[in-house]
Amino acid sequence: MPGNPDVVIIGLGPVGGVLAALCAQSGLSVTVIERDTEVYRLPRAVAMDHEVLRQVNLIGVAQDVLAASNPSEGYEFVNSRREILVARYQTGLMPTGYPFANMFHQPSFEAAVRRRLAELNNVQILLGSELVALEQSDDEVRASIKTPGGIDSLSSRYLIGCDGGRSFVRRWLETPMEDLEFDEPWLVVDVRLPDGVETISTKGMQLCDPDRPTTSTQSGPGRHRWEFMLMPGEATDEVTDHEAIRQRLADWVDPEAVTIERSAVYRFHGLVAENWRANRIMIVGDAAHQMPPFLGQGLCSGVRDALNLGWKLAAVAAGNASDALLDTVAFERAPHVKAITAAAIELGRLVCVTDPTEAAERDRQFKADQAAGRPPPFPPMPEIHNGVLSDATAGKVFPEPFVPSRGAPPARLDDVAGYVPLLIVGKDFERSSETEVALKKILAASPDLRICKLGSEDPEFLTIQDPDNHVQEMLADQQALLVKPDRIVFGGGPLALLAQHWEDYINGVSTLRAKPVASSDARVA
Repeated sequence: MPGNPDVVIIGLGPVGGVLAALCAQSGLSVTVIERDTEVYRLPRAVAMDHEVLRQVNLIGVAQDVLAASNPSEGYEFVNSRREILVARYQTGLMPTGYPFANMFHQPSFEAAVRRRLAELNNVQILLGSELVALEQSDDEVRASIKTPGGIDSLSSRYLIGCDGGRSFVRRWLETPMEDLEFDEPWLVVDVRLPDGVETISTKGMQLCDPDRPTTSTQSGPGRHRWEFMLMPGEATDEVTDHEAIRQRLADWVDPEAVTIERSAVYRFHGLVAENWRANRIMIVGDAAHQMPPFLGQGLCSGVRDALNLGWKLAAVAAGNASDALLDTVAFERAPHVKAITAAAIELGRLVCVTDPTEAAERDRQFKADQAAGRPPPFPPMPEIHNGVLSDATAGKVFPEPFVPSRGAPPARLDDVAGYVPLLIVGKDFERSSETEVALKKILAASPDLRICKLGSEDPEFLTIQDPDNHVQEMLADQQALLVKPDRIVFGGGPLALLAQHWEDYINGVSTLRAKPVASSDARVA
C-alpha cells in the first residue's frame, strides 16, 4: 500500500479519472481505488458536449475524444410514419472551439485518461481493490481497502466518492436521494457497423411512436446505439434475448450486417443526493446524481463536478483557501444538475407518450408550432446561478481565445494557461495605483491566476487573440472578467470589485452569492 496521499478517489470511471488528473496536475498526491482491473470495454455514455470537451482538454485528452467521436449535426423528432415533427440542427464549431455535440466511444476516452494518469508521478492507482470501511476525524480520513493481498488501511486528507450509482461512499454518508419523479425502463443496444462504415446517420433521431418510443444515435466511429422503451409486462430476459433484439433492429438496419456489442435494460430516472459532503468526505458524479439520457448530460454533469472540485481541493490543501470553499461544490453543482435533470425529464415526458390520443395531440402541437414559426419545445440548457456574481456574464462558459506564438500557429489559451483562474482585460486596460491594489489582492487569493490581455502585446500579461470576437462580446465595456478554473465566468466589472468578491469567495466569507435567475439568461442547449 502506498504512502498516505492528499486525496483518495474511489472509482476510476470518467469522473474519478478526470478528477485524479486535475488534482495531480494541481500538485496533490492522489491514490485511486478501482474494483475492476481494466477499462470496461463496452460503451455506456455516448455524448460529450462542446463545453465538457473543452474542459477535458485541461487534462490533455480532447484530441483523443475527437479521434473516437463523430460530431452530431442535429436531432430530429419523428412520428410513427417517420415524418419530422421538429428538429434542431447545429453544425460548425462553438465559441469553445469544439463541435456542439460529440458522439463518442467511452472506453476510448477512459483509456486516454488512464494514459494521462500514467504520465503523472504523483498518482497511484490500485486496481482490483475495493473500499470496505470508512471513518474520519477532524484531521484525516481512514479507509479500509480490500486488495488482492488482503485488507489494508489508507489515510488521506480527503476522500472523494466517484463510485457510481451504487456508491459505497454515498451510503456511508447516509444522505437521502431526492427523487425527481421519472422512472422508465429502457433497453439499450449497442452495435458495431460493418467494416468501412463509420456512421449510419450524422443526426440523432427520436421516434415518438406510442407503440415503442425509440432513440437512434451515433456512438462513435463505426458504432451505433438504439434505446427502446419497454412496455408494461415486458421482462428483461425476454427483451434481451438475442433473436428478439435482432428482430427489433430490423426496422432500422439489416441485423445481419451489424454486430451486437451489448444489450442491457436500464431504468432511466432522476435522482440527486441531498448532501454531497461530510467534513473530509465528498461525492460527485453518478454517486451524487443520476438523470435520464434525453439531453446526453449524465457523463457531462459528472465531469463538470470534477472540474468544479479539483482546483478547490488544491487551493484548500495549499492553504490558499478556506475549507468552506469545498461547501460551494454542492451549492453550485447540485442546482445545476437538478435543473438539467428536470429539463431531461421534461423532454423525456414528451417522448415517452404511449397513449395514442395523447401522442396525436402532441404531434399536432409540434406541427402547429413549426408552421407558426414558434420555437420548438426543447427545454433550455441551464446556466450556473450559484457561486457567481449577478452580472449578465456570470455563470456562462467562457469562450476560448488563442495565444499568439512567433513562428508557430496560435495555441489554445487553455493549453498555455492550464487549469487555473483567469483574469481577462481589454486591450485598453492600463495599470494604475488602484488597479495595482486590486491585482495584488486577487493574486494573494489565487497565486496561480493568469492575467490575460486581449488584442495587444504586453510583456506583463499573457496576450490573447479573439478572431471571432466571442471574448470581446462578453467583455463588452467591462474593465475585466474573472473566470474560474473550470472556465465558468465568476463575473465581470471593475477590477477592484472583482478582487473583493473573489477574495471573499476563496475565504468562504460570501460563498452563497447567487445570480438571480432570469429567462433572458437561458442558453439554448
